[in-house]
Amino acid sequence: MDLQLEKYKLMEWLMSLKDESIIHKLKELKKDADSNYDVSETEKLFIDAGLKDIEEGNTFTHQEVMEEINKTYGI
Repeated sequence: MDLQLEKYKLMEWLMSLKDESIIHKLKELKKDADSNYDVSETEKLFIDAGLKDIEEGNTFTHQEVMEEINKTYGI
């Protein structure tokens, strides 16, 4: 199945819809699908802390991390 083609066909079909009840059902479906990606409060705190670290320059390069792993574990 060509996913891009299927999306395009769905968009064409959606643009041609005139039945508001179907549009309402699709909006509810989208809302339900979006809610599957809710982030917990704990996850939000970790994300905010990570973003703050980035802003403050508290980061490591990939090379630095790999060197530390190699030094610690001999990998």
